[in-house]
Amino acid sequence: MPIKLAIEGAIARILLSNPAKHNALTAESLALFMDHLDAVSANGAIRALIITNSGGKTFCSGAALQQLASGAMSGELFSTLTDKVTAMAIPTIAAINGNAYGGGAELALSCDFRIGGQGIRVFVPPARIGLCYPLRGMQRFVGRLGVTTAKRLLIGGEEFAGQQLLELGFLTHLVAPEAVESTANAMANSIAELAPVAVQTMKLLCDGIAAGHCDGQIAQRLIDRCNQSDDLREGLAAVAEKRSPVFKGV
Repeated sequence: MPIKLAIEGAIARILLSNPAKHNALTAESLALFMDHLDAVSANGAIRALIITNSGGKTFCSGAALQQLASGAMSGELFSTLTDKVTAMAIPTIAAINGNAYGGGAELALSCDFRIGGQGIRVFVPPARIGLCYPLRGMQRFVGRLGVTTAKRLLIGGEEFAGQQLLELGFLTHLVAPEAVESTANAMANSIAELAPVAVQTMKLLCDGIAAGHCDGQIAQRLIDRCNQSDDLREGLAAVAEKRSPVFKGV
């Protein structure tokens, strides 16, 4: 199966496991990926999601070109997946074990955190083959990286690697290749110990602020709900009693 879901405690992991095809996503694998995202969203016990790949040299090479050429899938369909990843209520972590091409770069950018190994490369090749990247995908590149870097990737066809990816904001963490998985696991476990109501509220508000559509009244209601939660009462009690808090997400 090219896309696998594993859940261990409060951590979910979606694994791209078709290295022979550079983890290119067909219409069928996109549907399976989105089913897995729905399953994660429906499970209130999950507090963080890791998206990663197994083996090979490529994290993800985006949409399968043969299906794009045949019309079996479209770039807009691929953007439906990345929109869904972006909209996840829980924090998402891309553990990038290999190079990211085209839509694979967009998939990584749809996550909240991106951990990559030294030596990985990223490029977006639509201009090399005469394809215009989908609008929602271009919005994601511009929103995450700024218009200048987005143009360098999309229009200039530039390739970036290692430290450059960290400096440009594509990666949030750059580690040794063998440390990608352990770093992602440590981050996910750390997030899982935090107060879910506060984490998810602040993720939602940060994303709204970045997109320019954060309504002040709605935001204040969300903040008030967080500040009246059982999680906050538990956190304050834990501080007073000098113990670790046990958050329940309510």
